[in-house]
Amino acid sequence: MRESNVSARYAHALLLFSQKRAAAEPTPLVPLLERLLADLRSLAEVAGPGTRIGEFLAHPQVRPDDKQRLLHQGLAGRADPGIVVFAELLLRKKRLPLVPDIAREFETLVERAKGVQRAQLVSAVPFTPAEIERLERELAGSTKLHIVLTTQVDPALVGGAYVRLGDRIVDRSVKAMLESVAHQLAEVSV
Repeated sequence: MRESNVSARYAHALLLFSQKRAAAEPTPLVPLLERLLADLRSLAEVAGPGTRIGEFLAHPQVRPDDKQRLLHQGLAGRADPGIVVFAELLLRKKRLPLVPDIAREFETLVERAKGVQRAQLVSAVPFTPAEIERLERELAGSTKLHIVLTTQVDPALVGGAYVRLGDRIVDRSVKAMLESVAHQLAEVSV
């Protein structure tokens, strides 16, 4: 299974845990999710791949009990108890190196819980601020979510633009239209 799928599953599991916890305590869900996300990001910075602690926790000659003790001592009192339990689970399953990816996936889930959707606009030439604002409004109207739009210029598009919204792509680039015409001409028998 691809690591991105594994990361998404762990992020989703953390979301389900958070929802159950918020219902049981009762606590507002969004502030809890934001707290957990902040702690997860901190864990990724401290114990992620390439860090001293991350290397120690991944080292095969260090006993699992020593790894767990270090992780628990480092997080206890500093991170939400849910993140402590989650980190210990990741350590037992040898998935701690995925923490940065899990944090990114969890951030997407937190944004969705807050009614926010990220989108990426790729265009042949830069859009004006007014055009970007209009596009954000149109996307928000069609999705019923608050849209956070990032922009990128790609001269290879020749003209036009495309928008990536989650797993959907709306492609109105000249390059895509020319490829479509070429494909249609190739299918026509003369």
